[in-house]
Amino acid sequence: MRLFTAIELGDTVRTRAGELLDTLRRRAGQRAPRATVTWVAPERMHLTLRFIGEVDDGKAEAIVAALRQPLTLAPFRVRWDGLGSFPTRGAPRVLWVGVAEGREGLMQAEAMIGARLAALGIAPEGRPYSPHLTLARVRDPAGLKAAPLFEGLDGALGETHVDAITLFRSHLSPKGPTYVTLERTQLSGN
Repeated sequence: MRLFTAIELGDTVRTRAGELLDTLRRRAGQRAPRATVTWVAPERMHLTLRFIGEVDDGKAEAIVAALRQPLTLAPFRVRWDGLGSFPTRGAPRVLWVGVAEGREGLMQAEAMIGARLAALGIAPEGRPYSPHLTLARVRDPAGLKAAPLFEGLDGALGETHVDAITLFRSHLSPKGPTYVTLERTQLSGN
């Protein structure tokens, strides 16, 4: 099964993200009509802490067990603001909203989850963790440029109160992914 850990956003942030997506989708269609962009549906949006990938049932059970105990991290808030793209220069491959507040809490949560996974033999990712909320993946930019697409927009989506980290199982299909919650790791603060 395909697993990842994430922060759930909350309804208000998802609603605002949907409004932002509508604007960006319309602008992309006007400015680069031949671009191939996969927009993330608001109901599927989350902030990934750690992508685990494909594991067998035995490893999945061990991961669930390892994430059952609360993290010794106080609940915190994430404020979403700022638009960007990866890479930062040239044709965009990913469009995202940034983390204006709460980055330190996210970094600590990612490190704690990573330590538990490392104890199970799951190697860390090959690049440093960079928290962001993915809005779209650009398959073929066909002239799409991030700066004009974002012009006049700020990406302010509100705040998410983080009191748990969710382990999801992802089912991929032609209609898009479906996420099933396997475990919620509470933040205990002590």
